[in-house]
Amino acid sequence: MNRPVLYTDFDGVLNAFPDKEIQDNGGVGHTQWLDDNDSRAQLYSTERAFVLTGDDIVRTPCGYYRIRWSRNIAQTLHRLASEGDIELNWLTTWQPYCSRILDPLLGWDPHIEHTAIWYDPISYERRYTGKLSTVFSRVRFEATQANPSPVIWLDDEECYETAADRIRALSPKAPVLMVRPDARIGISRRQWRIIQKFIRKPETFPELTLDEEPTIREYPGHLGF
Repeated sequence: MNRPVLYTDFDGVLNAFPDKEIQDNGGVGHTQWLDDNDSRAQLYSTERAFVLTGDDIVRTPCGYYRIRWSRNIAQTLHRLASEGDIELNWLTTWQPYCSRILDPLLGWDPHIEHTAIWYDPISYERRYTGKLSTVFSRVRFEATQANPSPVIWLDDEECYETAADRIRALSPKAPVLMVRPDARIGISRRQWRIIQKFIRKPETFPELTLDEEPTIREYPGHLGF
């Protein structure tokens, strides 16, 4: 198989939204002050979550946004793309600002990563359908190739069972991995191990794999940009 194609959201995946009380008291790995029966102690433990070593505020035409991310994950993704192990693509509502804001923030080279154009930033047309359509199109394209690329899709809102069923119905020619993180911590250590294994040995995975972090909470609206 060809190298995997990776599509990643930003908010809730790389940019985490920890509980304010947790963040104010030190963030991941600093939960000693919690009661023993507080479920957040496990969620924000270093065994489960990456420490958010990146912390910055960025300015966009729509306002200011606080960004918290794991430099470990961001740097590794960029290295994998730089060395040709993956094709790295943004698939995020930050679409108009990926190369201007996100890439410099994370230390990514915009000539190495790509930004999927999946919605109109003026009219917002396709904002609710464009992500899935983009993944659909890539899976269909790979099905026509003699040496197809496996596909990885990371999204905290749109990687769910109904979407997985629709992709599975396309009969992908190469394995597809869908990962839905808990937005409070972003990609978990367990999920990161799955992603890395898929990049190394996609042929060991079934036609489609959907991994949802067990602690996911449903929330109204959209987190982030």
